[in-house]
Amino acid sequence: MGIYDRDYYRDEDDRSFRRASGGMSVVFMLIMANVIIFLADMFLTPAGHQVCHVLAMHSETIFHPVFWFELITYGFAHDPVNFYHILGNMLVLFFFGPPIERRYGKTEFFIFYMAAVLVGGLVWGIQTGIASHRLVQAGQTALHAEMLGASGAVTAIVILFACNYPRAQVLLFGLLPMPAWALGVMYVVMDTLGSFNGGSHIAHSVHIAGAALAALYFFAGLKFTRFSVSKWRRKPRFAKPEESSRPSYTWNLHKHTSAPVPDEQIEAEVDRILRKIRATGEGSLTDTERETLVYASREYQRRQKGG
Repeated sequence: MGIYDRDYYRDEDDRSFRRASGGMSVVFMLIMANVIIFLADMFLTPAGHQVCHVLAMHSETIFHPVFWFELITYGFAHDPVNFYHILGNMLVLFFFGPPIERRYGKTEFFIFYMAAVLVGGLVWGIQTGIASHRLVQAGQTALHAEMLGASGAVTAIVILFACNYPRAQVLLFGLLPMPAWALGVMYVVMDTLGSFNGGSHIAHSVHIAGAALAALYFFAGLKFTRFSVSKWRRKPRFAKPEESSRPSYTWNLHKHTSAPVPDEQIEAEVDRILRKIRATGEGSLTDTERETLVYASREYQRRQKGG
């Protein structure tokens, strides 16, 4: 049983879900970056929209490594003549992003978002690159398409939200209530059907790539911040294997353990640990901090049952 299943943590997590995110959140910074780029294009290059053109990804990008920066920058540029493009994406990110940021931590959320942008760019780049190459081989003109927008990454956030909170009630178009899992299914079905519509100007393959990444991330239990340089450092060739002095724990509520900290300090310590989880995610906890949560959860349940 993981710490998310424990009553003590669940109560705190529910409260943090409803609480507005304080400080400079990653969601806020991402929204500001998109808005600033949109305004810069509108006011600095209103005639040719060169800002968006430079940041957008193009059908030949995949063949030119010098332009591979577009695999990321396209996700921060939006259609300069369609205000609803950026408005829709930023509204969805505003509503669905904060709960995911609080659940996984700022760093993990940022890496996941950028990974979704990158995966979407790769999928679209390979898809259009192959199509363009085939046209050239057939003696026709190569594709000259460009792709921009945060829709793929935003779709990944929505699907990850639906995976984590499937029964959460959301309002479709701000009017129609529906469970989050149904919204996630609707996203996938609409993009799958839209991908067969050759006349569509929407990059459905990018959305599907974002949804697939989110599903893989959730069901495979991936976590990007688990991969650190220190874990990949090579040990000396003839070094004696090190024996870890850290105990391994099985998180059993019924196992007898003494208080990791004095009882009079347990509430303050648990509050500190929960703030750390919201800031940097569960993976940042030490074994002692995990043991403290287990002990506090057991004591909380014992008090509810009357000791």
